[in-house]
Amino acid sequence: MTSHLSLSLDVLSWDATRESSSIAEDPDWKKPYQYWKHADHLLTHDGGEHYRIDCIANLKRAVDHRLKRLNSLYRFKKIADPKKPNELLEMLGHFGVARPAMLLEISALRNLLEHQHKAPPSTSRCQELVEFIWYFLRSTDALSTSVVSTFTLVLDGSIGNETFWLSVTYGPNVDWKCSVWGWVPEALASKSSAGGIELSLESAENYEQFSAKRANLTGMVKPDPNRSTSDIFLKGEVVGRPEAFSRLTEIYFSVL
Repeated sequence: MTSHLSLSLDVLSWDATRESSSIAEDPDWKKPYQYWKHADHLLTHDGGEHYRIDCIANLKRAVDHRLKRLNSLYRFKKIADPKKPNELLEMLGHFGVARPAMLLEISALRNLLEHQHKAPPSTSRCQELVEFIWYFLRSTDALSTSVVSTFTLVLDGSIGNETFWLSVTYGPNVDWKCSVWGWVPEALASKSSAGGIELSLESAENYEQFSAKRANLTGMVKPDPNRSTSDIFLKGEVVGRPEAFSRLTEIYFSVL
């Protein structure tokens, strides 16, 4: 079979679940909560403007520490997405890591400290920021402690018998290069690369060829009643088409 194959973009609409991940075991991910607790404590015992200025400064430390950790773990700038913004906060919104409203609050927090000659925000405004930063930390805890290595795409309706599926290796652990292997229907695979996910193939064979090979190895193969002889089992690396990498990245961050 040809050394290149194109998969329909339809496979990127299949149901996605996390398959494996690596655990970041060091306790450093908890450090932002120390800054946050200090900020919350200062606000609880509000002694005036200096307390609120110190509160805002500690919230910024909490955010900056978490952003530094995320960027260290994921190296967002290496993701092959031509539409990604240049700024880290904007990248988090682009990839769906944090909600836009939350990012606006973080930007507002940073702006407060860039204009320290002005009076600090009111106690009620500081309370809002304390709450928003807590939600930001909570929403990125999983990202900070577990880095997805592989996820699985399964054709809608086939969960259980899993006739058609793709195991996808992607993420910072492989320098944001992407490889896939699994079963796809013949109708979603083409030798033409126009408009699809182009694969540089390691191997590709239909079910008939796959069964014959296994029979040669084991001496016996039990027929799969759910599979057509034209179904394709493939292994390969995703190449080209930035649009495909954009969608793969979106899926990657959705399975955390």
